[in-house]
Amino acid sequence: MTADTTPTTVNRAAWDLRTAVHLQSDFYPVDRVRAGQSTLNPPELALAGDVRGLRLLHLQCHFGLDTLSWARLGAEATGIDFSPAAVSAARTLAEETGLPARFECADVLALDAPGTPYDLAVTTYGVLCWLDDLDRWARAVHRMLRPGGRLVLVEFHPVLEALHPGRLSGAGGYFPGGPPQAVWTEGTYTDPSAPIRYPEYRWQHPVGSVVGALVGAGMEVTGLHEYPHCSYRLFDELDTCADGLWSDASAPGRLPYMYAITATRKTT
Repeated sequence: MTADTTPTTVNRAAWDLRTAVHLQSDFYPVDRVRAGQSTLNPPELALAGDVRGLRLLHLQCHFGLDTLSWARLGAEATGIDFSPAAVSAARTLAEETGLPARFECADVLALDAPGTPYDLAVTTYGVLCWLDDLDRWARAVHRMLRPGGRLVLVEFHPVLEALHPGRLSGAGGYFPGGPPQAVWTEGTYTDPSAPIRYPEYRWQHPVGSVVGALVGAGMEVTGLHEYPHCSYRLFDELDTCADGLWSDASAPGRLPYMYAITATRKTT
């Protein structure tokens, strides 16, 4: 029998491997979430607003710390991820915390319309580089939302791939190059020395491509924001943290480290 080497299957296996390491990493504050704290950052909190009572869909949720944090704020939160290992860990954490979050194992590009559509979809930080088809992603977002429902996307700025080649998508530039190839990776971003090795695929998506995919799917873009700071210390030059955001003190405002898009499913 021939092994399935499609990019989705390869990446799913990579995230299954990562999950066990990430659960033990200080990068993911599992114990703090168990103790009642939140993993949400200022940008997504500001853009989402009051989520109490909203049906919230968290796309590419990994093992669900942000999903649980949204539930802690009063959202009816559902997390979606394609990694069975991550979803299993998320369900365990939901039981341990007693938070009413649901988790489903599914490919974000192939979501079926829910029986009751969502009020708000959220996806954040290092998510789009794992998707090979933004048009399918945008159509899935559109399907999952009610008319008037909102999307909040907060993502690392793709221009950083040109300045730090290989760190985000592996493309080495702002625009995508040729078809992506499987790249072997050792360790993981939470622990480069972790004893795991696996192939993975990533894709580069300029901001204009993301906007175009959402508009083409029938979403109305209501906001586009760029940030001269970052919710995570991605690079060594980010040496100053204030109010949960990292910046380069030697050159404030030199680069956009993140961007955010808000969009609404049209009512007509």
